[in-house]
Amino acid sequence: MTKITHEAEVQRQHPRYRLPVKCIHNGAQLAVVDISVGGLGLRTGSLDAKPGQVLDLTLAFPFSGYELTLPINAEVRYVANEHSRIGLRFVDVSPRQHSLLRFILDAYLAGEVVEAGDVLDVVARRNEGKTREVPPRPQPQGILPNLARRGQAAAGYIGIGAATLLLLGFIGTSLFDRFYLIPAQSAQITADLVTVPAPSNGQITFVAAGNEVKAGEPLLTIQGTQGNSIVLDSPCNCVVQARYSRTANFVREGAPIITLREKTSNPYVTASIPQDQALRFYKGASAVIEYADGTRVREANIERLPSFEDPSLAGRMIVKLAPGRELGASTIGQPVSVVFNTFSGSSIGSAVSKLQTAVSWAGNKIAAILSKDSATANASKKAKEPQSENGRRLAGLSSGE
Repeated sequence: MTKITHEAEVQRQHPRYRLPVKCIHNGAQLAVVDISVGGLGLRTGSLDAKPGQVLDLTLAFPFSGYELTLPINAEVRYVANEHSRIGLRFVDVSPRQHSLLRFILDAYLAGEVVEAGDVLDVVARRNEGKTREVPPRPQPQGILPNLARRGQAAAGYIGIGAATLLLLGFIGTSLFDRFYLIPAQSAQITADLVTVPAPSNGQITFVAAGNEVKAGEPLLTIQGTQGNSIVLDSPCNCVVQARYSRTANFVREGAPIITLREKTSNPYVTASIPQDQALRFYKGASAVIEYADGTRVREANIERLPSFEDPSLAGRMIVKLAPGRELGASTIGQPVSVVFNTFSGSSIGSAVSKLQTAVSWAGNKIAAILSKDSATANASKKAKEPQSENGRRLAGLSSGE
């Protein structure tokens, strides 16, 4: 009984069959395991071959009353001794050989009695297929259907273009934010403040009352533990920003007692940035400040660039910014949001700035030339107009008048 073995598509391109076929190589008959349109399998031991070797084989198919031989080349693909199998793939197969081999295999499977004339017909048959023609899609007739079809096509292209622009804009914005924007680690409204600490341990016997003190006025008095009194005077014409202790309180040396702000000192904004980003500010940067009430100030002036003056700010540097708006004393200490833009200091920003300068210069030149031509045309037109005196036209009057 003929056995048919099928494998998955990922394993083998063609199904293989166990048929009564002979395989002859160099006059010796080899043991055939199975055969397919693309190759055949042989028993190990019947052939000494290595993968990659191309063999000249002759396939013999027995029919009723005669035997058909088919010379064919085959390449050794693998030698599996554990399965007692040698796999070969047919190579350099002509269309006629392929048609004949497929016909013979189909005839064996169908159980047909194959005559010699049938085989000759198959050998003469061409194995090329003709591509089936797809009928064209009917075109709409009339102005309105054509307009509707064109409108649908245009809407599709516009939608694709809009989606592409949105995607490119999103990618460009993300790259810009990553490479050119530096958000401040922390930012707040502050001023030039002076915090007065306790000069020694003791009891506070006097603290200046009111919201303002003048330079040289007594600011506070502390009665020391040994009975001595220490009096501190105000260092400036200042406003009392905060008080931390009251009269009769006992304080330790160094404890903050009162904070002063000089009257001429206006509130400003300070923002801390990572230390490794400081060099980018010296190449050029601008700031955007957003306050707690929602007010946003763009292009805020940087009054002081970051420096390594304060060693206590490990890994951070402070940038001083002009507030860009009026701030009251009550806003001191409020947090704000600050984002720095370093695009102007980059190489691309410098190139864009130069390009804008060149375009502006060219525009001014063109405007000047057009203005000059206009003035020349107006002067020429005015020169051609007839002169008048006291409302009378002088052109065309004879000399006798």
